[in-house]
Amino acid sequence: MSGEAGSAGPTSGASPFSSLRHPAFARFALGQTLCGTAQFLGGLATPFLVNQLTDSNTWVGASSFVALIPAVVGTPLSGTLVDRMDRRLLLLVGLSLQVLVMSVVVGLYAAGELTPWRILLLNFVGGSAASFQWAPIQSMAAVLVPRESLVAAVRMVSITFTVGRSVGPAIAALTLAFHGPGLAFAVSLGFYVVGLGILATVRTTWTPSGAEGSLGDQFREGLAYVRVRPEMRIAFRLAFSVAGLGAVFAFSLAAGVADDLFGRGGGGLGVLSTSLGVGSLLASAFISGRGGRMSRAVLERRSILLYGAGLLVVASSSWLGVGMFGYLLMGGAHMLHGTTLSTSLQLRVDEEFRGRVMSVFLVAILSGIPIGGLAFGILGDLVGLRWVAMGAGLALCLDAVVTGRRGAFDLLDREVELEVDREVEPAAEPEVEPEPEPEPEPEVELEVDREVEPAAEPEPEPEPEPEPEPEPELEVELEVDQAGGPAGGGADAPNGGSTGPFADLPDSGDDRGQAREEDHG
Repeated sequence: MSGEAGSAGPTSGASPFSSLRHPAFARFALGQTLCGTAQFLGGLATPFLVNQLTDSNTWVGASSFVALIPAVVGTPLSGTLVDRMDRRLLLLVGLSLQVLVMSVVVGLYAAGELTPWRILLLNFVGGSAASFQWAPIQSMAAVLVPRESLVAAVRMVSITFTVGRSVGPAIAALTLAFHGPGLAFAVSLGFYVVGLGILATVRTTWTPSGAEGSLGDQFREGLAYVRVRPEMRIAFRLAFSVAGLGAVFAFSLAAGVADDLFGRGGGGLGVLSTSLGVGSLLASAFISGRGGRMSRAVLERRSILLYGAGLLVVASSSWLGVGMFGYLLMGGAHMLHGTTLSTSLQLRVDEEFRGRVMSVFLVAILSGIPIGGLAFGILGDLVGLRWVAMGAGLALCLDAVVTGRRGAFDLLDREVELEVDREVEPAAEPEVEPEPEPEPEPEVELEVDREVEPAAEPEPEPEPEPEPEPEPELEVELEVDQAGGPAGGGADAPNGGSTGPFADLPDSGDDRGQAREEDHG
């Protein structure tokens, strides 16, 4: 299952852009792209300002840590709420809080009151707000497009992040280099407001199931659901390791890399982040074409190797051009890695558990980045960030090799096969269950028909109406004679063989004669 065949599923080759033919999803993708741009723009300006104010990798790592830890704690709650309430409403609440936090950041910076400690506090509040938007974003695609477009929609969601990751840093590079963090924060706020306005127009027809029990019980139920699925467990493990060893240098420690490894400030940070985004865009184009037909085992193994190779390239030189190439590789790896794991999970999970499963997935990512950021930030101040980056790159390459030899990557493809089987079974079940029903149904219909026929036949009860009784009596006598039964049998017939409506069935001449004798006798 590790070949490049189309084992990824029958719809895996669909272009991500085909999902945009659904208007509601198209508006969602646009709004999410703008909000993603705002997120990465502000997310780049914040560590730059912290590094500018403190000149410390520890402080830079701490700012990332306090932003993501509340998200780690709040995302499971958000994921559980996603399965119980309106996902759209939850998303809008989270984004509204983000707008509020960014407004305070802009105001404090303009007043010259944005200190490192206040940045930590605002990052904590912003991280808490983000916990209410990440799980809904990951779950919205499933309720905005039909099943056959889900793979394309999931990939499109990944592309929205990619575009935001590309455009946001590019804008940050310009604003930080020429106007400083203040303008970057203001532009980020503008993107947030416009994106929120567009997302507010998105409507869904999905209604949450009437989940019973407390939030804690629901979350534990989600964990139990994940625990018995090895393909989900390996996806979560890979998400955590890549986030803690690779993504931490792509995002939270990027400012330190630009300063310590290449001796550049905001301009260097913007260039590296833009290279990261360009790599993601190239990977998106690859996924839309040939990459969409490759197995997930191959894509995931190669993405981790590529991530490790990118970090080794970054750590190997002090020339910014080499660093740009390394970040280009890391951006492509990040896109391939995230899309592969997210698609595998989205295709497998039952709708009633989608929010909780995706929240656990996000927790794996979100916990890896702050833990790695804090640990590597401290190590970077002690031994140098270059050596730390080189060690992380080697660890990623080793992880890819060992995991591949154990065959764990194959679970990502096997999962899709299970999903296909699962779709076939419910389609066959309705055919198996109705089979016993058609058997009694024809019998009942026949009986009804037969009952109706005699009910219509006795309607010649106008026989007694034409009271020339000689004719009916002769008919009865003739029928009795033809039947060959005793003259007194008519009185015993009801207690004998035929009773009820079947006494009038036209198939039996004896019964009909007896019934008429009863009527006239």
